[in-house]
Amino acid sequence: MITESILSVFLAIPRLLVSILPAIEAQLPENIFDGVSNLLYGVAFIIPVGALLPILLVSFSVDIFRVFMAIIVRIKSFIPTMGD
Repeated sequence: MITESILSVFLAIPRLLVSILPAIEAQLPENIFDGVSNLLYGVAFIIPVGALLPILLVSFSVDIFRVFMAIIVRIKSFIPTMGD
């Protein structure tokens, strides 16, 4: 409660400055992905994606497994009886 009031005093000026700023409106063109899709269609025509897909899946699976194992080992190291 006290901390919130102290922070509101310090944040009053930045909030005022941000509220004065004009709104930013950004629009993307409707055909923005046409060039990217045409490029990917050309690459897919040259590179056999169907044949390389199992290799990519195994590679991603190994990477995900390594990440999860690193997380598990990190959590396990904080447990007093299981730490290394």
